[in-house]
Amino acid sequence: MTGGGCSFTFFLSRDINLPVRLRVDRLVVKKHCGRDKNDLEADQGATPAIYVEAQLSANGEALGQPLRTRYSEAGPLADSIWSGWNPFTSKYRDLPRTTQVAVTAWELKEGHARAVPLGGATFCLFSKRGRLKTGRQKLCLWPGVVADPRWPSTTPGKPPLSRRGELGRLEQLQKQFKRGEVEQVSWLDGLTWKEIEKLRVQEEKEARQGERPLLFITLPSFPHAVLYQEAVSGPAPGLSDLKAHHASGESPIVLIDPEVGRENPVELKAQKLARGLARGLVDRDLRPDTSERRRINHILSYPPNRPLGAEERVLMWRFRFSLTSDRRALTKFLKCVDWSDASEARQAAELMQQWAPIEIADALELLSPDFSNQEVRAHAVEVLKRADDEELRYYLLPLVQALRYEPSDDSRLARFLVSRATADIALGIPLHWYLYTEWEDPGFGPRAATVHTRFTQTASEPLKEAISNQMQLVAQLKHINTEIKAMKGAVTKKTEKLRQQLGEHGACSDLLRLRLPLPLDPSAMLDGILPEHSLVFKSAMSPLLLTFALAGKAAGEGSGPPGEASAASGSSHRRSMEDGGRSGSPTHPPSTSSEAGGRETRRGLSSKPSTEAERYMLIYKRGDDLRQDQLVVQILSLMDRLLKRENLDLKLTPYKVLPTSPEDGVMECVPHAAALAKIFETPGGIPRYLQQFHAQPHAPFGIKPEVHQTYLKSCAGYCVMTYILGVGDRHLDNLMLTTDGRLFHIDFGYILGRDPKPFPPPMKLCREMVEAMGGADSEHYRHFKMLCCEAYNILRKSASLILSLFHLMSGAAIPDIHPDPEKAMLKLQEKLRLDLDDESAIEWMQQLLNESATALMPQIMETGHRWAQYWR
Repeated sequence: MTGGGCSFTFFLSRDINLPVRLRVDRLVVKKHCGRDKNDLEADQGATPAIYVEAQLSANGEALGQPLRTRYSEAGPLADSIWSGWNPFTSKYRDLPRTTQVAVTAWELKEGHARAVPLGGATFCLFSKRGRLKTGRQKLCLWPGVVADPRWPSTTPGKPPLSRRGELGRLEQLQKQFKRGEVEQVSWLDGLTWKEIEKLRVQEEKEARQGERPLLFITLPSFPHAVLYQEAVSGPAPGLSDLKAHHASGESPIVLIDPEVGRENPVELKAQKLARGLARGLVDRDLRPDTSERRRINHILSYPPNRPLGAEERVLMWRFRFSLTSDRRALTKFLKCVDWSDASEARQAAELMQQWAPIEIADALELLSPDFSNQEVRAHAVEVLKRADDEELRYYLLPLVQALRYEPSDDSRLARFLVSRATADIALGIPLHWYLYTEWEDPGFGPRAATVHTRFTQTASEPLKEAISNQMQLVAQLKHINTEIKAMKGAVTKKTEKLRQQLGEHGACSDLLRLRLPLPLDPSAMLDGILPEHSLVFKSAMSPLLLTFALAGKAAGEGSGPPGEASAASGSSHRRSMEDGGRSGSPTHPPSTSSEAGGRETRRGLSSKPSTEAERYMLIYKRGDDLRQDQLVVQILSLMDRLLKRENLDLKLTPYKVLPTSPEDGVMECVPHAAALAKIFETPGGIPRYLQQFHAQPHAPFGIKPEVHQTYLKSCAGYCVMTYILGVGDRHLDNLMLTTDGRLFHIDFGYILGRDPKPFPPPMKLCREMVEAMGGADSEHYRHFKMLCCEAYNILRKSASLILSLFHLMSGAAIPDIHPDPEKAMLKLQEKLRLDLDDESAIEWMQQLLNESATALMPQIMETGHRWAQYWR
């Protein structure tokens, strides 16, 4: 590239078909850095083994597999030295511009099971100007921590230039000197090299004395500079020069324009003036022609998270009077209003009252952070007043989060929620917990506490008493869990301690006579705990499985007694128990000798409940934030309701989850369910498992047809729903199957495309699950695929509702939404494929099913997961 008499030769990153490599040269660290005094005394004279691990990432997501160096023993000066290049699995041409390298140094001592991080750091592979970094790199490690791959990273490997001191300033000049940007002066250059070397020696000496460790790595060099360029399939429209460039067989150079996506202030001013001049000349009978109608219909099909362009806003404003009969158009019209203009805002408010009644999904969109006008939000509340209490329960959690976007604590939405919750205990108890768990939020907490105070002041005495009893229940469970977690010994010993605490002479004996509405389902009344049917799971968090006696359940609530797996909306939920080993499936607790006798008595009951229909089991877990699980389970419940409204019952099991604080909560537990990993350990798999409970010799698979159909339907439902929500970390330990054929998923710690496993399939559909349907060529499998396609198209019709609910949750402390709500919405929108018609969506879903059923990587990862669980 030439110009002005100078030339600059460079490579483009998209043209480099080579794997990314790096070489770890040397680690300078204080000897025994990161080890405590006891370790030093125990390991006197032993030499630690040190290795370095590196991972490519972009926007917080891992790219390919990490690499690890060989082990190196620290020498007398505590310097570890390596040699040889280490390749990543990714190539330069595939890297995004935001690619980072997260590097962590680990120390492994003989006799210790786990390695200890000496320090970690993260650096960008491309400079701010898009130039690939090459040559030797010096990283200042953050002592004792693992490198943070997120963006922005909390462990940057290089401090800002202003904080690097004299050595940093000279090293920056040295780079410019090597690029020819600094003039050569022989006598001065020699003095500068000596000064740089002197400062480097001093820096390494400080690192050995306990300052931040230093890691020296080398990146590959190329004959010329490498500039970032993304490979594109075609030219940008409207640029004739790029079209000619593309016609020659070459892809155009992608230029980054920071103005893209922003409104032109000149155009906005011109449009505002034009609307101001035409405001007095209102033609209420103006109708769009065919072309304009087509454009308007296209705008009305936009998802709620898509902004409108300047021309689209002008079009919607011009034909606003002709659109009042179309309820879909109100939200789009209100986005076109300039609310800073008093006259225009008044016109819009008057027209809004004349609009056709909108649906609940549109009202939820109007309560999102995109709309701040009080009259608009008040109109949305009036629409919500038409919803009955049962429907309102599905939206209560997002509506509580919508309070974040209200102009004041005493908003119409807050008054509406309080008035409806005080009139119905089934809304009042969830509202209490939804507000209570937000008290610690620094931004939303004060408002949540204010609304909660107003709610408790107006609540009836029975509702106040129920809330108070539930708070006491959770406090006692927290106390029990704390004591049990502090114990050492086998899980049987901990279970014995739990039963002692709950017994007649235990510290929490009040729970024997406890009578209160169930926090998870206020329509069910608990009548004391059953200590002999409660236990502790084998896990570092020591979750508690608690069994209560049921005093009754309101008529019409639910689909049957909670003890029946076919009717309960519960599950054997466990969030993988990741830090405590396999706990087994928290389903039906093992029977005990005291169960058969039933000789003990409690106040209010002459004997123990004799059937499971008279019991209710739940899990209490402390040390984990369950709010993301709660959101996913509620969305699954809503999807189930949407499908049933279209006469499609897929036999789903959306169990209930209720966080009682940011670090603890309770979950429903359904008996008679087992993990697929456990089922596949025995010959025969799923058919053999179901035959044990519902055998029919002459039927296909030897199972009652209705049970096999339940398996097909539930599998189809969860395949589609987990795909739409982008649920990750799917393995056979978090897929459960009840004895009546209901398959369901648990553990939703990864959603919206985030997954700790590389190359995850679109949905979890393994070979054994397909074989249980009769194989890929069977009529049953074709019926399964038909159910998936039908469910997918039904849910796509409610895309605006689903997207609006997630938009309302953008401010909540949901790990996979809060960091980048816009990205989360785009991922969800991408899964719904709103650009396809129903027929194309069916082809798309069938393609995803085939890809999931034949994927090889999930089988490899499943094998690795089983071995990991075995060695635990």
